Amino acid sequence: MRSNSTTQVTPNFQYVDSTMQGDVSVNIFIGFSILILMSVFVGFNIYKKHRAAVLSQQIASLEKLWLLNIKKKRA
Repeated sequence: MRSNSTTQVTPNFQYVDSTMQGDVSVNIFIGFSILILMSVFVGFNIYKKHRAAVLSQQIASLEKLWLLNIKKKRA
């Protein structure tokens, strides 16, 4: 039987492609950009909810004052 295996010595060198380094830096930039945009979006939504809660409290306190003024005028 014949053996089909060959033993070839392959050179063991490291070739760093400059476009590969550029791709990595672009990927990192895109990743950070996405994270920043998501953080801004979440922060804006939290701010809107907080602002709505504050306005609701202000409206409630103004309604109480208004009802007190009506009761004083009637009495």
